Amino acid sequence: MDDFANIINLLESAKQLASMNSMPVLAYLIDVAKCEARENKPVLRKRKRGESRVKQETEA
Repeated sequence: MDDFANIINLLESAKQLASMNSMPVLAYLIDVAKCEARENKPVLRKRKRGESRVKQETEA
C-alpha cells in the first residue's frame, strides 16, 4: 500500500470517528479533504517524485 492509500485510509478512519462522536461538521470537512486529495492525486504523486513546483505553477 502506498502513501496515498494510507492517507485516504486515515482520513476515512477519522471521518468514522467524527461521525461516531456526533461531530457532523468535522466529518464533512474530512470528507471534503478526502475528495480534494483524490482530485489532486496526480499532482501529489509528481511532488513525491521530486518534480518542481515551479514547473507545475507555470502549467496552470
